[in-house]
Amino acid sequence: MADGDLSPQAPDDGDAAFQGPGFKKLDQLSRQGSLSLFRDIDMDDLVKDYQEEQLLAEPKYTSNHLDVPVVIVTSEISPWSKSGGLALVTASLALELAGRGHRTMAISPMYDDFPNCSYLASKKIWLFGWEHEVKYFHLWQPLESEGTKGVDYIFVDHPCYHRPGGLYYNAQEGVEYSDNLFRFALFTLAALEAPCCCAPGGAAYGERVMFIANDWQSALLPVYLTHRMRPMHRFTQSRCIFIVHNFGYQGIYPCNKLVPNPEGTLPIIIKNVDIDDFGLNGTGAYEHMIYQYPPWERSYHGDDGNVWNLTKGALLTCDRVLTVSAGYAEEMKTSEGGFRLEELVKQKEFFLSGILNGIDIVTWNPRTDPHLVMQYDLESLAEGKAACKRQLQERVGLHMDDTKVLVSFVGRLATQKGVDLILEATDWMMEDTGNDVTGNIQVLMMGNGDEVYVRGMQEMSRRYHGRFVGIGFDPVVEHIMYAGSDFLLMPSRYEPCGLPQMCAQRYGTIPIVTVCGGLKDSVVVDPPEATGFGIFPLEFGKFKEIVYKACDTYFHNAEHFAEMQSRGFVTDFSWCVRIDEYEKNIDWTLNDPPYVR
Repeated sequence: MADGDLSPQAPDDGDAAFQGPGFKKLDQLSRQGSLSLFRDIDMDDLVKDYQEEQLLAEPKYTSNHLDVPVVIVTSEISPWSKSGGLALVTASLALELAGRGHRTMAISPMYDDFPNCSYLASKKIWLFGWEHEVKYFHLWQPLESEGTKGVDYIFVDHPCYHRPGGLYYNAQEGVEYSDNLFRFALFTLAALEAPCCCAPGGAAYGERVMFIANDWQSALLPVYLTHRMRPMHRFTQSRCIFIVHNFGYQGIYPCNKLVPNPEGTLPIIIKNVDIDDFGLNGTGAYEHMIYQYPPWERSYHGDDGNVWNLTKGALLTCDRVLTVSAGYAEEMKTSEGGFRLEELVKQKEFFLSGILNGIDIVTWNPRTDPHLVMQYDLESLAEGKAACKRQLQERVGLHMDDTKVLVSFVGRLATQKGVDLILEATDWMMEDTGNDVTGNIQVLMMGNGDEVYVRGMQEMSRRYHGRFVGIGFDPVVEHIMYAGSDFLLMPSRYEPCGLPQMCAQRYGTIPIVTVCGGLKDSVVVDPPEATGFGIFPLEFGKFKEIVYKACDTYFHNAEHFAEMQSRGFVTDFSWCVRIDEYEKNIDWTLNDPPYVR
């Protein structure tokens, strides 16, 4: 089984559930991942936000290769498809690089009949022993009313991408699609051909481009570029940057499989997927893509431990590796954060960089946010947050009580996010033991994901009615939550970047975070310049200690609390400085020869 982000099967509708304000049925909470549930952002709004952001920031670095087109290859891109932060980041990258002057193409699967797209081209691709025809659909999104800056969105269409459930898994059964390896191998091959076989605006991009591949779903792109295209003297001037958004998901598929033995004895081991199926026989791709588990981790007698690891292939063949924070780049080199590939990351350290993601500072702006009962700036911070706290309490069903501290969580309901720690600590937070802190805490948890945590939220909502609320993700409530909360909880076991902690600070909400990955790069936890509170090491006792410390500061050191709010409020989380770093890495990559020669 590959390691995509899978949600479990939800129970029958007859299961008991908390029926508070904003409630969603359990199956909606745990299964949310389909296109329709996420298509809540309008493309025109994204472009408008980009235009307004450009007025607020000036680039400090100018690319030396503006003549080289950029081709962003991603399995999801907002607003058309989204299961997490990948879609938001790739959407921003496309707009920002186009705004800098690059001719920019963003390629993604066509999971649905996306509106306003026109047929552009088709291509027959040989894969897994068969010839498959893919079609390319195009949408041009200009960034200005006059001029040439804009993004060519190319959507790869094939029947395998049209599924009724989520992008990567069957939402009804809670299991990954059995043909995902084929789906995304086909997608990467189609993406490689797109710069030549597609001619948006009447002009193809050609074979001198900068490919930017994202995560395991497009990890085969540098493998095919290295082992198929360049030996055929194609794309010899092109380069590929591979961006790791979450190293915990690597695209792992078995080489072998078990089939029943007609004689009724032990099952027969047969080849599941071979290098010939990829069309890469006779190349060095096998050594780059294969990973062998040690004997103690193998599943059955006769198991040789060999699997295809798509991310391993990308690491060894791409021309440069980027990830979404400097802290996470360091963690990828450790046994805890390398997920068995840390030695390969160390080998490529010279070609590894971490660039913290940015956020849309126009959408996430308390000065203009239309969802807030009161918009506010630094001078009206206290008044504005007090008004929005009452708005949030009323909206989600918490008691209307401004004497309580309001602590929130938003994100995927998964062990990685530390949801278990929050639920385990809820009884402690709710119990008044006379310390003027616990018993005076309200908790809001918002998100979708694992059934066990959905049930945990529902149980706490029943147990502490009006003091604890758990709801499914709501994009409007998310804005009100950042404005109305006093603290944001992010006790993640690892966090490549994270966006909520940046949005929270922009609204004057103080994050309580694990000191790891992008969290330690975006939240200052050490005085005198602290903008948040840091948990390290992450264990239950330390989690309670830091939550208590934060809430105690709120109740008994209002001046220090307000100073922390103000520092976070004025921190620059825009994309501008991040794109400067992307431009530098693009220049360095294009200046170098291919990594594999």
